[in-house]
Amino acid sequence: MQTTTSTLSAEFFYRKPLLVGEPKPVFGLAPSDPDRPDQEGRFKTVKDARGQNHSLSEAGFVLLEHETAVSDFYNDDHVAEIYYPEMQALAQQQTGADKVFVMSHITRNEADAALGKRLGAHRLVHNDFTPNFETTIAPLLESIEQTPSRIAVYNLWRRFDADGLDAPFAVCDSRSVAVPELVPTDLHNYGSGEGFAVEIYQSCYSEQHQWYFYPKMMRHEVLMFKTYDSAERPFLPTLHSAFDDPNYEAGSAAPRESVEARAICLFF
Repeated sequence: MQTTTSTLSAEFFYRKPLLVGEPKPVFGLAPSDPDRPDQEGRFKTVKDARGQNHSLSEAGFVLLEHETAVSDFYNDDHVAEIYYPEMQALAQQQTGADKVFVMSHITRNEADAALGKRLGAHRLVHNDFTPNFETTIAPLLESIEQTPSRIAVYNLWRRFDADGLDAPFAVCDSRSVAVPELVPTDLHNYGSGEGFAVEIYQSCYSEQHQWYFYPKMMRHEVLMFKTYDSAERPFLPTLHSAFDDPNYEAGSAAPRESVEARAICLFF
């Protein structure tokens, strides 16, 4: 096993530009084609973000130290009871939001994904939401007496496998993203249970994209990054994707295990 360098080149899967007259892309209504006919693999430099000063207000992401009381991230009831309040408090501390809602999570496991039992790392350059997000959470907003002046959403991502090497997670500095490369895409059957529909962004390739990752993330670390902000005009997302570190051969590290929760932050 080789040693990870501070900067590496890795393959990212971008959406091919839409053709004239091509319909809006859709995920979730049919099985994904493993040959990725709508995506193109492009190699990008990925920089080690450790030791650098990134922030939610500028790059759109930050690495946080956080100890969790959760003992089993595969127990959904346990996660909802313990982890949701933990992530709610962490998001409120980081943003100063007046109200924070944590309403769902996804636990991923690369070994289980290979057997079709669970979601694995998502190797696609994307963002979880678009400016249409407020339509998705209209029922939540209707249940609140006061209308928020700003709505922001953050993903709180943690890995909890043995060595933090397999399928690392990369984030793109939002300041290097531009509207023309963003491709609104309908995602169906999103979330647990019956799921629901939400609009996400895929992204076409851009030379300007600046990618970062935190090597060997451990269980006590949380990567927090912005996926929506109503105060931004236009909203430029923190694109993100899993990737394969070329310094490690397949099977040479523990399969990646991770959990992510989304915090909806309201400001009055």
